[in-house]
Amino acid sequence: MAPRTVSVVNMKGGVGKSTTVASLAEALASEGIRVLVIDLDPQSNVSMMLAGQDRWIELRQSSRTIDDYFNQYVYGGEPRFFRDFIANRVSDISGDMALDLLISTPEFRYIERHALEKWVSQGFDIRQLNTRFSRLTHSAIENVSDSYDLVLFDCPPGISMFAEAAIELSEFIVIPTIPDYVSRLGIFAFRKRALRSMEQRRFTDDRIWTLITKYEQHNALHQSEAAMLKEQFNVFDTRIPQAEQIARAAEWSDQKRTLEQKYGEAALVIRKFAAEFRERAGLI
Repeated sequence: MAPRTVSVVNMKGGVGKSTTVASLAEALASEGIRVLVIDLDPQSNVSMMLAGQDRWIELRQSSRTIDDYFNQYVYGGEPRFFRDFIANRVSDISGDMALDLLISTPEFRYIERHALEKWVSQGFDIRQLNTRFSRLTHSAIENVSDSYDLVLFDCPPGISMFAEAAIELSEFIVIPTIPDYVSRLGIFAFRKRALRSMEQRRFTDDRIWTLITKYEQHNALHQSEAAMLKEQFNVFDTRIPQAEQIARAAEWSDQKRTLEQKYGEAALVIRKFAAEFRERAGLI
């Protein structure tokens, strides 16, 4: 059975997107779900969170990054299988979890530019470029499909060719958002673009889910905006709170720890979100 594919994306930065990917991946993996995280964001936040700086540097030096995977198609060279780029058993959560990762680096932002320059010079138009990126990404996932139950794409803010490819390949889309007016307006425009991609695969907008993040229970504005989000979009019942424990969990620990030790009291809401996600995505 092919893995579930999910893009976590928002055109706006600072909404807790990478934190959402990391905590969801760790919670699900701790429950026995086989998870692959693919970092498409040159900021590399989720790579650092899940691999730690030392292993990230090691993977970068050994040319096992998403940059290197796509480089072979842009610049040529000896072809390598997609699985050879993946880091196995990442995270500082204790236990034998099947949580793997394809890291990104800051150089990833240049790969798309170089690919566009090369393929446009060869006569590709924008639609053909999108198709090429999608096919490359799809063949990569097929190469490892037997090894995972879930593939999570951590997409960069805005829309890049790689983010477009991930969205087109995804069965579900999660949009983390802060409950404020500006963020809510941005979701309308993004959902239209995402829905066009999903409709090509005969999917409907009930597969596009909004997750409220950095929620402050006693903030009247957050309460009213959360209510409006729920009226206008398909919103998770679970709301991720603004919590120091969640922010601190992004710091790598050389000592293995449980999910509860890592996220403190916030572990309860993270497990609740993971359970709701599992039900929606059919991972029960």
